Amino acid sequence: MQAVVTDWKPRNIITTPLAGTPTFINSGIIKAVMTSGEKISVGQIDYQEFDEENFQYVITPYWDIIDILPANVFQGIPGIKMELRLKHYYRANYIPTFIVERTPSENREDLWELLESVGLDYYDRFEWLLRTDMRAANDNLIVERRRQEKQIQNYTQQSIATLQYGDTVIIDRMESIATTSARLSEIIFKLVANGIDVVDKDGQQIIDSTARQAMLQVMLVQRTMERQELAKKRRQGIETAKQAGKYHGRKPIEVDENTLRQVAKELDSGIINVTEAMKRTGIASRSTFYRKLRQLER
Repeated sequence: MQAVVTDWKPRNIITTPLAGTPTFINSGIIKAVMTSGEKISVGQIDYQEFDEENFQYVITPYWDIIDILPANVFQGIPGIKMELRLKHYYRANYIPTFIVERTPSENREDLWELLESVGLDYYDRFEWLLRTDMRAANDNLIVERRRQEKQIQNYTQQSIATLQYGDTVIIDRMESIATTSARLSEIIFKLVANGIDVVDKDGQQIIDSTARQAMLQVMLVQRTMERQELAKKRRQGIETAKQAGKYHGRKPIEVDENTLRQVAKELDSGIINVTEAMKRTGIASRSTFYRKLRQLER
């Protein structure tokens, strides 16, 4: 595993961190969403304001988690050179690609509708992102709000949803987390995939950074195998149904061609994003949506 670089020399004013203490900070955690819907914390992004209208974004990759992830789960954070392996990536007085790709610009015709949809009465593209589950068309990353301070709290079923990278959860014993093995596996995955330490009530470490890496690697393989097994059983079930004359396939989703053409045009022009395009066409699956677009081009 390569070391994280902490002494990199900035090459221009954009990548040079601003001096002084920020007057305002807003933070989010970047998460990779798996095909199963499970989320893995891969980094942190901070928006910082300074005096004289200066601002900067700081992106901090969670290398201890990223280094374990396969390419089908995480392909990098758009706009930063992951190969540099920096502890922090700075963008001073510059809106990073990661933000531009998933937030509305000031010249969007429906800007105020988008702001009002999340309860904003002022233009703040980063705050807007924190209030949505918006992702770009070419990656599986979302941003969720991050607390400024780390927490140490006792484990409860409800606490899982509030825990974040760097937190510590206290448990009585591993058996007390869940009543079934499937539920235990689900909870442990959420803990290790989101960078959370686990200690017992006496303060003894149960899961730390090193243990998380080993466990996450194994659990990702396990989940891949489970999905493959489910897909195999589904194919076998379909084959059996076909032989019995009971399977006729899924009914194709009907989409008005004129609507699809208009949506495709607006998507290409950047007027709408993929989420809005899918909503307009009534298609819930991204793969189905893109397949319909390819068929349209024939």
